[in-house]
Amino acid sequence: MNFGGARRLFEPPAEPSPSVSTANAPAVTSARPPVASTDRSPVEPTWTIPLPAFSAAVPDLALGVLFLATWIAPTALRAQMVGYLMLLMLLEFIIMHSSAFMGNVLISNATRAGKTVGMLGLGAFYTLFVGAFSLAFHQLWPLWNFWGLMANRLLGVLIGQAPAGEEKLFIQRTWACSAVCYLVFAFATTFLPMPRFGITPEVVAHLDLPGSGLWIDQPWRVMAFGFLYFTTVGVSELFGHAWIKVSALPGQGRSASD
Repeated sequence: MNFGGARRLFEPPAEPSPSVSTANAPAVTSARPPVASTDRSPVEPTWTIPLPAFSAAVPDLALGVLFLATWIAPTALRAQMVGYLMLLMLLEFIIMHSSAFMGNVLISNATRAGKTVGMLGLGAFYTLFVGAFSLAFHQLWPLWNFWGLMANRLLGVLIGQAPAGEEKLFIQRTWACSAVCYLVFAFATTFLPMPRFGITPEVVAHLDLPGSGLWIDQPWRVMAFGFLYFTTVGVSELFGHAWIKVSALPGQGRSASD
């Protein structure tokens, strides 16, 4: 009997040959979730200047222009303008020290009466030093000018330039900017050659400045000092003194590293 047909019925089907085309077979895809890209494009900086920052910078920039104008034409605005601006730079030295203390009193949690007493107490203390300058120059305006400069240095806090909760940090940055600029430009204008511009020997002879020293003998150096100082501080105020790192401020280095 022929059992070949029955044998073929019970044989398992042959596996497809590797040569069989699988072009029409569905593609097997991986079930891996998509990986988020870490390549982020840098955010373009915004160069817009907030109104409080602009308002705080205007007085300093205006003083810088005044120093430059007096440096070029010393008697155009007033005959004794050089002497006034020289005394202004001496007052700014006191402002640089007192503004940090007054600023901390201003943003403290004390009552309004406590803040008023603290501000007046510090003001009276520093007014003693200003009074000495007034006696030396035989002028009373430095006493009023002292409070005007103090308001200018604290203007960023008074008009709300500092973000909420960062007032103390802003005061520290303002103080650091003033101190660095004052010291750097004081040394630069003392040891580096500075042009006379309009302050000729004839003008110096007619100024009749009291006292003696480098500023008295070469008053154009003070004009250069005031121009560089107030202009730089004003530009820094436009951007909230952002160039000063928080880690460089007193008491902020440890918290920034944590």
